[in-house]
Amino acid sequence: MIRAIPSSKFFLHVCAKQSAGWVLGDFCRLVALQLCSSGSIRRAMSFSPKRKGTYEEILHHRSQQSDVGWSLRSYTPPQYRYCSPRRPIDVGTAVLASPIIRHTVLQLSEEDGSSVERLEQEAEAIVKEMGHDLGMGAIRLFAFVLSKAWRRIYKAIYVNSEHLTKLQGLCKDYPVLLLPSHRSYMDFLLMSYVCFAVNLPVPVITAGADFMSMKGVGSLLRKSGAFFIRRQFGSDKLYWAIFTEYVQSLVRNGDAPVEFFLEGTRSRAQKSMGPKLGCLSAALEPYFKGEVADIYVVPIGISYDRLLEETLYAYELLGVPKPKESTSGLLKARHVLSGDYGNIHVSFNAPISVHEYFRAGVDRSVHATLPRYMSSHSVEEVACTQSLAVDVLLQQQKAIVLSPWSLVAAILLQHSQPGGMGVAERSQLEGVGVAELAEEVHWLKLQLENFGGRINWPGGYTTEAILMDTLTVHSDLVSVSNENRVYLKHVDDVKSKNAALDPVTMATAVRHLTLALYRNQLLHVFQNLGLVALVVTGSQENEISLEDLYKKFMFLRNLLCKDFIFRPCDVEKDFNGVLLGMKHTNAIVQENNHILVAPSVNKCTVFMSRMFEPFLVAYWVLCQFLLTHNRASWKIRDIIEGTQGLEAAMLNHGMLHHYEILSLELLSNAVNGLIHCGAICREKAAFHGNRANMR
Repeated sequence: MIRAIPSSKFFLHVCAKQSAGWVLGDFCRLVALQLCSSGSIRRAMSFSPKRKGTYEEILHHRSQQSDVGWSLRSYTPPQYRYCSPRRPIDVGTAVLASPIIRHTVLQLSEEDGSSVERLEQEAEAIVKEMGHDLGMGAIRLFAFVLSKAWRRIYKAIYVNSEHLTKLQGLCKDYPVLLLPSHRSYMDFLLMSYVCFAVNLPVPVITAGADFMSMKGVGSLLRKSGAFFIRRQFGSDKLYWAIFTEYVQSLVRNGDAPVEFFLEGTRSRAQKSMGPKLGCLSAALEPYFKGEVADIYVVPIGISYDRLLEETLYAYELLGVPKPKESTSGLLKARHVLSGDYGNIHVSFNAPISVHEYFRAGVDRSVHATLPRYMSSHSVEEVACTQSLAVDVLLQQQKAIVLSPWSLVAAILLQHSQPGGMGVAERSQLEGVGVAELAEEVHWLKLQLENFGGRINWPGGYTTEAILMDTLTVHSDLVSVSNENRVYLKHVDDVKSKNAALDPVTMATAVRHLTLALYRNQLLHVFQNLGLVALVVTGSQENEISLEDLYKKFMFLRNLLCKDFIFRPCDVEKDFNGVLLGMKHTNAIVQENNHILVAPSVNKCTVFMSRMFEPFLVAYWVLCQFLLTHNRASWKIRDIIEGTQGLEAAMLNHGMLHHYEILSLELLSNAVNGLIHCGAICREKAAFHGNRANMR
């Protein structure tokens, strides 16, 4: 008897067998067969056209080509012309044979008496653990499976084509570093999928070593280009040397673009974190040493209408431990395939030439007299690398396309606070009328556009229609009554693993923090405006001199430098720019060299100051906690947990109303901000970990 096999299932069997062996193949078939047999795929809505300006939709619009045909299509991305073709295993062989690894092994043998043979075996084990195994079988398998999965949950995936042609040309002539923002686990898969879709070389990607423990998935990720590094390897000189040489070998030979996340980890709070320079420094060293003529760095902004991890992030920020990555956990999470997660926007910024960026600040000739095995950076190189990292983060922020839901979340958070303005004056129990909320959303959209923000706002639809669509996407958080009023949904009391938070407080905080995640996505647009608004609305005088306003603006930037990304050298430029914008939009009134307070306390400044107020409240409670406990020395963890407990008590007694201040990430940034300002100092004491001393 001959039985016909659907082409999608046949393709899946073949790709799984070719790319990853039968253990991995079983896992992939389990996932994809469910996708193939679970009914019709949800089609994109009319809000998601094929093209929007420079953005092209790559998920639903494929000229009637099937997923199998698309995954197996001819794929001929541009290749680096100076690349010496080699297999993934050859990368590890080259690393182990490099002068820097041989030197490090001999040096460590002399320092601690370990045998060279044992150290070489350790080095081989590290390379085996770290190395990627990129192959097209896994890439095509991923392309097929992800197309099936994502078409069920996403309306569209948009990619801007503005810089893609230039980037394809650069991939032929120079090593390329892809630096996307990191807001979700999905970023890793999404970037490879997008590169495959737009005919860019699929990158090799740094990934946390904890993914290796996921049976089947870790192997598939490795075969799709991941090379795994430990989250922390401190003073392990051998690991540092191998990691550095592995990255540099990929850059020098140009096997594929190298992708890593500059922030080091996902931003649970959904705003940019300070850069981690390890990967970037390692990747730039071949340029500093003159081993490559130039390197191009590509900042990429990725934005999601709705995050798969939104509730998980809220719990983690409140102190609930992150679930360990596992294949069983991934399979248990397959219920997300029935959800609506809106759109994704992937925005490639203009590539940055490292040679042009460093031309005036770096003298590469200093490396000419040093042995090749010495890995070192001059003071100028370190400073320029730091500057480049900050610029990349700012370019990522600039590229991000915001969802209308970010505006809604910002308004609803103020609505949940007593004593607000406009919509925010209503009590939470009354809800917000759809028409009234649409009016506020439209007003905030205008402010966003006035100050340079980018938003996904479909043309040809009313604000109310767009609002109703975004409320539908986030129906887990909000509901619309028969009377056309919007309510935050009640969250059942949860059992808290955090001793400082009772179940009721935890439930309320989860809801507020989930909203805050989306509100935080737009804060970079208003951060300078918000700081000026905080000073103006908090003034007790009739007028503020520009000099005094500037001093307080600088103080707030310095204090909040761990929560927001600022270029220190741009303080005056940013101050003058935001004042000009505020005067242009009538947000402030200036006479001569003074700001008139009364007319400057208006809808715009009050709204913006309230949006940034929770950050200052958290810093204030932290100071209160430290000042009311007469101790000369603290463990930083004790400060953060103690402050969270004090905040919870003040919230329960109605003294405070900003539940997002319970975020441990915010409190950690507050501690580091006070350290940066010199209010407290940090020392490393043996056997005690990091401690903070009062000044």
